Amino acid sequence: MSALVAALRVSGARQTDSESELKLTDGSVRSAFFHLWLPMIGGVLAVKAIGLSDAYFVGQLGEDALASISFTFPVVMTLVSLAIGLSAGASSVLSRAVGDDATKEEQAEIVTGAIGFALVIAAIIMVLGLFGMRYILMALGAAGDALDDANLYMQIWSVGAVFLILPIAINGLLRAVGDGMSPAILMTVVAGVNIAINPVFIFGLGPVPAFDMQGAAIATVIARAFGLIFALWLIHRKGLLTLDPARIKSGLSRWREVARIGAPASLSTSLNPISISIVTAAVATLGSAEVAAFGLVTKIQSFALVPLLALSSATAPFVGQNSGAGEIKRSRKSLYLAGAISMAWAAILAIFFFFFGKPLLGLFVDSTAVQDTAAQYLMIVPLSYAGYGIVISLSAALNGLGRSIQATFVSGGRAIALLAPLAAGGTLLFGFIGTAIGIAIANLISGLGAFVVARRHPLSETSGQKSDGDMSECD
Repeated sequence: MSALVAALRVSGARQTDSESELKLTDGSVRSAFFHLWLPMIGGVLAVKAIGLSDAYFVGQLGEDALASISFTFPVVMTLVSLAIGLSAGASSVLSRAVGDDATKEEQAEIVTGAIGFALVIAAIIMVLGLFGMRYILMALGAAGDALDDANLYMQIWSVGAVFLILPIAINGLLRAVGDGMSPAILMTVVAGVNIAINPVFIFGLGPVPAFDMQGAAIATVIARAFGLIFALWLIHRKGLLTLDPARIKSGLSRWREVARIGAPASLSTSLNPISISIVTAAVATLGSAEVAAFGLVTKIQSFALVPLLALSSATAPFVGQNSGAGEIKRSRKSLYLAGAISMAWAAILAIFFFFFGKPLLGLFVDSTAVQDTAAQYLMIVPLSYAGYGIVISLSAALNGLGRSIQATFVSGGRAIALLAPLAAGGTLLFGFIGTAIGIAIANLISGLGAFVVARRHPLSETSGQKSDGDMSECD
């Protein structure tokens, strides 16, 4: 704990030495963008590791326990999407205010509104988890002991929803004011705590009894509560918390600004897992080896795409601040930079999987049939990740501008209008190789479309404001 305090104190001190260090509207575009992007790679990777940790330790309890917790994954993913959407809304409103030179008091009002809205969402999730989760899990196919175990897990998880929702929202607020390091440190340390105490509560240790599968939920709630304390400390340190009753009242009235962007962003985030579910159903018609192969490559893919997922965390506040300041050229350059990063990373992954994909798959599964099937995917799809990176970067930029409906069309168009029908159709017509080809085509077409939109979009809060269209190198 002392190490976390020290790390966050150093980060906070470094950023508050000069107000210009919190602004993303001055200096080198590349330097400012990387200041947000690079730390978030580690943070996103750490969060991904929590899910693997849960699956690994619960898997030690046996196949039934692993099956039970598997029913909770889509529910948790959907609820996390709400938090991510809320974070996008809060980040968009605050980053544009910062770019427009809002006072600390005005910024604190926005933070208050975001926190108030987050508390409402957390309360809804808690009530849903306590009284309605059983019916949701039954709809997903859970029954018998698996239903009872999964329901108890989600009830524990839902009671601690406030510890999930608030830190994610606060992380977005911190990035909005130009602080990329503190959220990344916080996410990494909280993930480390979660993973470290998982086996303690699952299997028991000393005075702590074994809670079996439910121990994973208890560990998550404890780690998130730990993170919330420091998240609140961080925004307090930056002067973004107000105790003035008048300011609090004014701030709470601004929740609609956050909700206007956060609600569509939540929908947008949830569309991708929905499309993957549709594709999985199509793959299931091919056989167990193909299902296992698709499940394996999607897990590998989720880690391989972490740098691109982190791009969206950097793009939204960067474009938001520069839009608020009228720096349209800088916003456009950041998108070109994100596109270049996406293409470079896709090329690196394509080369890596071409030479090392098969040996990598062998570390996860012994079945030659599954390895051969999954290897087809890793030979075809990775180069198309460039298109995916461009899509999520543009979507994040539009959220940063407050244009959440447009952002939903961009990301939703890829997931529902392209990926789901092309991949599912390809699967039914050509087998598993058709799955890979369909996903690759969807990524490439949507990426090309997003690039065209990015070139033509004014990238400003005022639709009539014209962009210079400068495509010069990011300095």
